[in-house]
Amino acid sequence: MKTAQTLANNSENSSARKADLVDKHVGNRIRERRRELHISQQDISDILGVSYQQLQKYENGNNRISAGRMFLLAHILKVEVGYFYLGLPPSEELFKGKMNDLDFVMPEIDSLQATSLRQALTDLVHAIRDSEKKDPAD
Repeated sequence: MKTAQTLANNSENSSARKADLVDKHVGNRIRERRRELHISQQDISDILGVSYQQLQKYENGNNRISAGRMFLLAHILKVEVGYFYLGLPPSEELFKGKMNDLDFVMPEIDSLQATSLRQALTDLVHAIRDSEKKDPAD
C-alpha cells in the first residue's frame, strides 16, 4: 500500500535525523541524574555496552538514544523514562511547523481492519491534503 510505504520511508528518514532540542534536553537530564547518583560515565557505559565517548555524545545531545537504551538508562538511574522529558516545552511549541494533524491521522487509518473503509478514509485524507496544497489562503 502506498501509504504504508510512505510511512515506512518517513520512519527511516526520521531515525537518521541528527539530534535536536529534545535529544539535548534528554542528554542533559541523563547527565544531571548520573551526577546526582555519583555514577561515572565509565560505569554506565559498561552496563550499556557502549564506550564512555558514546555516553558523552548522548549526554551532550549529539547522538540519539534508542528506546531500549533509554529504558535501561532509566533503570540504571532509578527513574521512570518520563523523567528524561520533564521540563520540555509543550509539544505544540516543539513541533510547530514540523507536524500537522495528518501526521497523527494516517497511522490510525492504516490500523483499521476494514480495507474498503481504510481506503475511503485514506482517499479523503489525501484529497484534503491536496486541496490544502492548492489553496494557500489558509
